[in-house]
Amino acid sequence: MDRVQVVGAVSAVVSDLIKRFREVRKGSFLPTTISFQRVLGLLALAMLGAAGVSHAQTKATGGASPTGPTAKIVPDKKQESASEKSGEKAVKPEKNAYDYSLPGVDGKDVPMASFKGKYVVLVNLARKSMYNDQLPALIKMNDMYKAKGVVVIGVPSNDFGASEPGTNAEIQKAYADAKVNFAIMSVSKLSGDDTLPLYLYLTKGKDAPAGGPVPWNYTKFVIDKNGKVVTRLNSDVAPDSPEMLSTLDQVLDGTFKPKKAGGKPDAAAAGQDDDD
Repeated sequence: MDRVQVVGAVSAVVSDLIKRFREVRKGSFLPTTISFQRVLGLLALAMLGAAGVSHAQTKATGGASPTGPTAKIVPDKKQESASEKSGEKAVKPEKNAYDYSLPGVDGKDVPMASFKGKYVVLVNLARKSMYNDQLPALIKMNDMYKAKGVVVIGVPSNDFGASEPGTNAEIQKAYADAKVNFAIMSVSKLSGDDTLPLYLYLTKGKDAPAGGPVPWNYTKFVIDKNGKVVTRLNSDVAPDSPEMLSTLDQVLDGTFKPKKAGGKPDAAAAGQDDDD
């Protein structure tokens, strides 16, 4: 029962009480079903109800009595988080490679989180590239380091020198014929507005190694077992070179020290003739 209803009930009871008293004064008798005690009891209950509603509304409005149907009830804010009470803002965890995925050849995304606990070497491939002679060395490196928790992933891309032509099916068949023993993803965009989100993280994220956007084929990224990109190697660093193998060994034993931002970009400059 709201305040209007209570006031209406009080008014009705008071009117009825006055009528009964007038009948008594005229010598009439009250109906046997109604007594003065009952009328007084109803009046008392109605008045108590009105007082309770008034008190509740006054408390809800912060002490100000409502003036009409447009009066607003201010909610009582009782719950505050620990960070709000202390004045601290919740800190979102920083993203890493595990927050992203790669496009699989079956049309489904391959979550990077599926490689948790592994060291990932990510390489953008191109069959017609002058650097494609590194493919056998990648296969050998995958064999050598597989037992140490290293996973090689190839990402074909036709972005640089149009060096990876053909359909996905044709590209997959070509790498299968080459006896590639590591995962090959679907053909992907690694430059421009359609760059894969993972590659944006690898090249522009807070902890991205120096070098900027991928400039050419066979750029290699090394991601540690916690999903953090730790380094990248230029196109001209062969998988079986002392630099590449030394870098992997240091990452594995925890002694690798990343280069500071501002280092030299890849030696293979964008736009160079990369055809065989």
